[in-house]
Order: sequence, then structure tokens, then C-alpha cells
Amino acid sequence: MRLKEQVFHIEILLKRLGIVLMLYTVCRILFFIFNREFFPPIPPGEFGMLMLYGIRFDIASIIYVNAIFILLHIIPGPWFDKPGYQRICKILFYTFNGIALLLESGDWIYYEYGLKRTSTHELGLTGDTNILPQVIKDYWVIFLIAFVLILGVEYLYRKTELHRINRVHFHFPRFIHYPYQIVIMVLVLTFSLIGARGGISDVPISPSTATEYVDDGRLSSLIINTPFSVIYAFGHRQLREPLYFNDEDLEKQFTIFHDRSRYYQWPDSIPKPGEPENVCVIVLESFSKEYIGFFNNGKGYTPFLDSLLTAGMAFNNGYSNGKSSNQGIVAVTSGIPVLMEEPFISSVYQNNAFEGVGTLLQKVGYKSYFFHGANNGSMQFDRFMEQSGFTGYFGRNEYGNDADFDGNWGIFDEPFLKWTANKLTEVEGPFYAEIFTISSHHPFTVPKQHTGKFPKGPIPMLEVVGYADYALQQFFAEAAKQPWYDNTLFILTADHPGPPLPEHEFYQEQVGAHSTWLLLYKPNGQFTGVNEMVVQQTDIMPTVLDYVGYEGKFMAFGHSVFNTTAERYAYNYHSSDYLLINKDLALIFNGGRTMGLYEYKVDSALSVNKMHDYPDVTTRMEDKIKAIIQTHHRAMINDKLVAE
Repeated sequence: MRLKEQVFHIEILLKRLGIVLMLYTVCRILFFIFNREFFPPIPPGEFGMLMLYGIRFDIASIIYVNAIFILLHIIPGPWFDKPGYQRICKILFYTFNGIALLLESGDWIYYEYGLKRTSTHELGLTGDTNILPQVIKDYWVIFLIAFVLILGVEYLYRKTELHRINRVHFHFPRFIHYPYQIVIMVLVLTFSLIGARGGISDVPISPSTATEYVDDGRLSSLIINTPFSVIYAFGHRQLREPLYFNDEDLEKQFTIFHDRSRYYQWPDSIPKPGEPENVCVIVLESFSKEYIGFFNNGKGYTPFLDSLLTAGMAFNNGYSNGKSSNQGIVAVTSGIPVLMEEPFISSVYQNNAFEGVGTLLQKVGYKSYFFHGANNGSMQFDRFMEQSGFTGYFGRNEYGNDADFDGNWGIFDEPFLKWTANKLTEVEGPFYAEIFTISSHHPFTVPKQHTGKFPKGPIPMLEVVGYADYALQQFFAEAAKQPWYDNTLFILTADHPGPPLPEHEFYQEQVGAHSTWLLLYKPNGQFTGVNEMVVQQTDIMPTVLDYVGYEGKFMAFGHSVFNTTAERYAYNYHSSDYLLINKDLALIFNGGRTMGLYEYKVDSALSVNKMHDYPDVTTRMEDKIKAIIQTHHRAMINDKLVAE
């Protein structure tokens, strides 16, 4: 018995996994090349260290992705040398690693939208296959590079195939010494377990582990890889309640239940109408604060929205609770923020009982309607609106005229919004209407009749932002003709920020990546001025309830903007870290400890960590985010999202 003969299959396994490790390194470099404008300048030496740190996460991903492939190489038996068995191994190799390459290459183009590695919730956004041909057309170079990489992998894999290997040392079939083989199998399994955990520490590595290697949080995305991010997210769909506080202390720190929350006082200078007020919430797709001239000394791409912001009450210190549409709409509609890997709408807790704004407004005689020109069923919004107590859902099907179809997502904003303005005249009132636009999105399609009308700017997004702003203007022009217009409060915001502009570093960091805005507009001038209050999307439902005079109990992770006594924070979960923001400071917390405290208004790059300069403030803010997390997780796990 020769030792080389007994470890031959392990040698083959290591060579094949080594090919994958090389592939991950190449993909990391390509990821950086495609997204380099979203990272700070990196000296070559530091970049090399980031590549080395990434190997720890690459090994973990490779072991998870290739678990079955590894087992087929180490289970003792004479079948390993059989051609049929090797074909099965190769099929498994390309199937699982092909999926991993697909995920990784997707982030070469998607990263700019979320500024984080893809996890499970982004995968939930890919259900609409209408957009796939356009994606292939726009990003053909990505598919070409992936194909070239596969050819390179095949070239190297062939060098490990048994019928191509020099057999001078022994002959096939090999003699199998089963005691040796069992020992080898146990050793490989042991080292695989260590590799999958990222080492021998008590706690396995997570995406937040990458932040421990860097001072600038943006660089953590260069250390981890997308397959690892997705696998980690799938493994953490079930929440565990962190026991930061006992029940008594937790309730003192934070509560999500509200009762008789009446704060709005009707101004004496404006006559109060004799009938209930309508409310129309307009959520603009990807309308970043940095695109809007009102917030940027007049430099922007939204002249009509600028005029509305000037005429209404503009909140310039607002934040989104997530980085995708199915997170933002949930926060606006139900007061539930993003504090876990997946949006509530698609999580394992999606069937929990809750009372959305539609359900609550029914109690005071309102009808609620959701208008979204996308394909019906998009992001499960139709189901979610039904759960939220909405009376009607109006999408592409209800619009009923595909002459205005944009070829990808749904109906262009301009015709759909004008139709919506007229439809609201037909529905039963008083009403709460929630309108979600779609046109300011990839593939950045402008109707042919408007080609060349809107400024293009440094990124393709800006032209369609200009079109969506024009569509908003047409909506208000049409709405102003309707009988319900003067008796309606309009609340406008974005579902989440869009891709950041290269010149604005602030919007590439954690705080700026969630920085957005809020507008209250009433045609009679009831709301005016600029408000510096910290607001978030989960404040919108309490604000609506307060405004219409709802006096019952409700659940929301937010407060009415008319409540000037509430402690104002915004919070969210991004790339495995929790973010808590007040009017001056932002705290980043990884679930176990505070990673940083930043004066974000003067430190746009979040480069100066102040947690040791302000220990008392750090402790208070850490306790607050801990209480918010514990309250959220407890409510989700125990199905306690309804006020009793």
C-alpha cells in the first residue's frame, strides 16, 4: 500500500477547489473594477491585504457551495475512479459553482443600487422575468466575462480529470485501504467544518466580521463575497431574541404600541373643512435626496418637486428604513422597519397578524387604495395591501391599456398618474391613497415622445428622474381639476435612495445611503417651511392616523411628525449592521457591540470614530438600538404586531 495511492482523491479534490478559489479572487477584482467609484482610493498594498482577508470568506463559501461535491470525493469506495462517477462530480461542480458565479457577477452591476452585497431579499426582487431581455442587452459584457471565466475553469478542471492524469505512480482501479480512508475522511470533514466556520473561534464568521478588518466600512464589501452573503442570509431567516434587557427595562427604553396619539392642532388661520380630509401618499421610486435641487442649492433634476418642496413643509433630515422597494413600501404602509435580513413582506414572518394603515383607517370610515403601474403581483404588493386592509389595488391590469407599457416593468408614470388622478374621483371616500411610481428605474426608459427632453447628467438614472418629475407635475395638474384635490393632504417621499452620484461621497456611506426626505403639502398652504426633525418612513403611518383624528390603539416603529415631544431617531439594518441616527450622530452596531459613532453632518465619509470621545452618548444610543432590536425580534417571533 502506497500513501500517494490512498490520498490521490484528496489531491484531486484540493486541485479542483483551488480552481474555485482562484475564480473567487478574480471575481473580487472584477467586482472592484465595476464598482470602484463607490470605494475610497485604495493603495496597492492595502488592496492586497483586502484580497488576503477575503480568502477566509472565500473558503467558507466554497465549502458550503461544494459540500456534496466534497463528500463525493472523500467517501471511501472503489467508485471514485469510475468515469460515470466522475461525470456526476463534474455536473455537481458546474451546477453549484455556476449558481455562485451567477450571484457574484450579479453584484458587479447591482451593488450600486444597494451599496451592499446581495442577500436573500434582493433575490426576491428578481421574480419579474419581463426585465431579463433588457438586462442581457444592457449588461451583455457581464455575461461575456462570466462565459470567459467558465471557459478558464473548464480548461483547468480538465487537467484534473482522471483519464488525463499521468498514471505512472499507480494503476486504476486503485487499492482502497478502508481504515486509512475513514481517517482521511474524518480529517477532511474536520478541516471543512473549521473552514466553513471561518476558523476555530466560538462564533462563526458573518458579514459583519469583515468590518473588523477595515476602518472604512465601505471596504468590507470587498472582503466578503456574494455567495457567502446569500448563504448567511438563508441561514439566519429565523430570528432569535437577544436578551439585552429584562421586560421592565425594555419597556422603559422603547415601545411600539401607541394609544390616543393626538398631536396635530389645526391652525386657527385656516378654516377647518366640514368633511373628513383625504390623504394621498406618493412614494417616488429611487428619488434620492442628491437628485433634488431643493436640497442641493438648486442643482438638481426635479424642477416640479422643487416647487412643491418650496410650497409645503419639507423635512430635510429624513431616512429610509431600507434599501429596496419592498422594504420602503412596507415601512410606509405598516410602520414596520427593516431590522432583519429579509423584508417583512417575504420573510418567514410574512403571515404574522398586523394592522396596516388601511385596516386602521377603516375604523374611522376611510377607504384605502394602492396605485402601482407595475405588473400585478410585482413584489407581492397586491397580497400585502390586502393584508394591510386596502379596499382596492390598481396596477397594470386595472389600467387596461398596454399601449402605455414601458416594455419592462409596467405602465409609464405619466399616463398612469393622470389616470390615477381621475380614478380617485370615482372611488368611494374619504380615501387614503398610496401611489408608488415605477419609471425612475433601470433600464432607464423614457417614452419616445419625450426623448431628449430631460437632462442626462453623469449617470443614466437622472434622465428618468427628470421624466418621473415631469409625470408628477402632470399628476398634480390633473388632480387640481378634481373635486377631491383641495380637501387632500399630500405626503411625498422616496421608497429608497437610488444609485449615488460619483461626486457625493456622503451618499456612498451608511448614513447617506439611507438619507432621504419627506414632504407634507396641502393646496391651501396649511404646511410650509423646512423642518430639521429626524424622520423615517415608519413615521408616515402614525402621521396619517394623527392627522385624520384616529384615537385608538395601534402598533408602529415610529411617531407622528406632529409629535414634537418624542425622542427622534431613524434606524435600519444594512449589510449585517444596525444603524441608529439622531440629529447629530450615527451609531453603527453589529448586534454584539458598537462599531462606531460618527458626526455625520461634518464627517461625510464616516472616517472619524467618536465612540471613545463620547462614551456616555455611545452607551445611551447603544441601549436604544438594542431595545429597538429586541422589541422587533420579540414581536416577530411571538406574532405580537397588533396593539391589544
